[in-house]
Amino acid sequence: MAKTSRSHPRRRAGKRSRSGAVFIAQAFMLLLAAAGWFGYDTYIKPESAPATEAEAKPTPASKTETASFGKGSEISGVASVVDADTLDVHGERIRLVGIDAPESKQQCRDAGGQFYRCGQVAALALDAWFNSNPVTCKIEDKDRYSRFLAQCSVRGTSVQEWLVTNGHAVAYRSYSKEYVPAEDKAHAAKAGIWAAEFVMPWDWRKGTRLTGEKPAGAKLASN
Repeated sequence: MAKTSRSHPRRRAGKRSRSGAVFIAQAFMLLLAAAGWFGYDTYIKPESAPATEAEAKPTPASKTETASFGKGSEISGVASVVDADTLDVHGERIRLVGIDAPESKQQCRDAGGQFYRCGQVAALALDAWFNSNPVTCKIEDKDRYSRFLAQCSVRGTSVQEWLVTNGHAVAYRSYSKEYVPAEDKAHAAKAGIWAAEFVMPWDWRKGTRLTGEKPAGAKLASN
């Protein structure tokens, strides 16, 4: 008698099991596709999104960040006055380009013939004028001391212009003639250091002193 071919019950059950698994997998894929249609970005992180929690948090301004600033960049913030032509903003040393102010130990003679520390007076006047308002400095270059050379302003007014016009600094003609008109105005008005006698800051750094001025230490490097 010819044998009748019949599938084994377990084998049929196995086929049904595999078919069920395939159906479940397909259903799961359809669910994923639907989720992707309605909210893909909730499942897949865009390339622009931060990869870690640390990257998601803003990094505060620091010396590392500002050190990367180049020509034309700006640094803004409350400034500490190092002297009347040098500021510190966010830990970066900024030299006010185009002007030169008396050194902190430099002495000038006032209208009454008395010596006073004109560099210190200029720095204190600048700090009082800032009055904790933020300074905005536009970077032009760096000098050999790695200081930023910049044009700075406070409340929309040029810091350099204010210093020279009020006789707290002079035009640094070796580098710029921009503030010569402001210097001429201060000279005519006998403002600040123009009230009597003083030595140009660049000459004072080389050792030149007013007659009777007390020694203030060794020669200083060019500013």
